[in-house]
Amino acid sequence: MKEWLIVGGGIHGTYLANLLIHQPGLTPANVAILDPHDHLLAAWNRMTTNCGMQFLRSPATHHIDIPILSIYRFAKTPEGQPLADFIPPYNRPALALFREHATRVIAHNGLARHHIQGRALSVHNDGSGLVVETTRGTLRTRRVLLAIGMSEQLCWPAWSRRLRREGAPIAHVFEPAFQRDEAARAGPALVVGGGISAVQTALAMSAGPRADITLVARRTLQESQFDFNPCWIGPKCLRRFYQEDYDARRMTIDGARVPGSLPGEVLTTFVQAREKSLLGFRQTVIRDGVYENGTFQLQTDTDVLFARQIVLATGFRTERPGGRLVDRLIEDFGLPCNPCGYPIIGEDLQWGKNIYVTGPLAELQVGPCARNIVGARNAGRMLLASQALK
Repeated sequence: MKEWLIVGGGIHGTYLANLLIHQPGLTPANVAILDPHDHLLAAWNRMTTNCGMQFLRSPATHHIDIPILSIYRFAKTPEGQPLADFIPPYNRPALALFREHATRVIAHNGLARHHIQGRALSVHNDGSGLVVETTRGTLRTRRVLLAIGMSEQLCWPAWSRRLRREGAPIAHVFEPAFQRDEAARAGPALVVGGGISAVQTALAMSAGPRADITLVARRTLQESQFDFNPCWIGPKCLRRFYQEDYDARRMTIDGARVPGSLPGEVLTTFVQAREKSLLGFRQTVIRDGVYENGTFQLQTDTDVLFARQIVLATGFRTERPGGRLVDRLIEDFGLPCNPCGYPIIGEDLQWGKNIYVTGPLAELQVGPCARNIVGARNAGRMLLASQALK
């Protein structure tokens, strides 16, 4: 029987596995990561590749290793020096540097050996522990930690869902099968969205030869260094947050996050590309469309747009992640949820007996930073401060 089974091998699951295997009384063999992909961080790496990310939005102190200055130290090594690049003023690392650092952390700590490739289907308690049914068979564990992100609930506007069902070649940038260069060559192409992923995608697609790319956004592009105020990482803001009831916390989280925004250097690059006529920009709302003879005709609030390819960079649906697995957990274990659907958990991140959460599922306790890399690190601190490891 494992001590901890972590469901999800993204940033949160990988970091917390790394943290747990270094705790006194826990051997590496007592921790496992259940994830359907062929390697850890696979979904995160795919999505950051698809949108053409060059630098992280998080500072260099946010990563999957335990020492907070680990990336800086790696950047000074012979292996890290060729990749060492940071964006001031918060020293946001280059994606290539972050990835290579993460790869080496995983290798150095043997985390891949803890990866079980599969999906969790259900969980029940047999009296001696938790029994997790998976696509790889039955696993037994003392505790389950749900590290489930938003990557499997992409946001498809209603008009795009209808056209997709009818066979139109609409892609979402975060789909596993998305091929950015192929989409650019099939243009003229519209990239739909107004946040950092949309702008990065449009810029990356416009870099190809003879690319004809237009970004379509509902509003003016919004500059913000981060997607939440860094105050929410520590006690300055969280002290008040913990005094609120859960309905108020939901309102605080929704008000504190800044979705659909982008840091200054990405906005500057986009403005410069427009000035050089490398891509176009339309501020309007798409209401409906048709696809005929290889061409899209999209009705907007102002006119009709024509394209041969549409790429959505519209983010993720906002409902609670986890799908049927989490629905069944709530039903079978009587787990408490706020009216927004998200878990009501304790300071130790425990949702029900020996069932723990991190990431979006923990945001009513961790706060507005819960989904970010630093949210994983804060979740780790909460676990270490609790009785869960005693």
